[in-house]
Amino acid sequence: MRTLLITGPGGAGRTTVAAATALTAARQGTRTLLLGTDRDDTLGAALGVRTGPAPTPVEPGLTAWRPDAAQGFRDALAALQDRAASALDLLGASRLDP
Repeated sequence: MRTLLITGPGGAGRTTVAAATALTAARQGTRTLLLGTDRDDTLGAALGVRTGPAPTPVEPGLTAWRPDAAQGFRDALAALQDRAASALDLLGASRLDP
């Protein structure tokens, strides 16, 4: 497995380079997962498909995914509160809103 990070300031072409690199790798037979972190679907615009919080097949060998980090944090916090419910109750702690 190989990990390739493409970084740079806004407007430098990160998304375009990442999409082109991922498409090339997939077309050469490498199973490729392309992750995007922009709130806007710039990755989807570059690939011609909508991306979001679930992995999206783009073409054979290429999957794009724009995970929702904030939702992941909320889900993990809610699960922690559920597991620690007894201790939180003993301490009189209020639960956070999900």
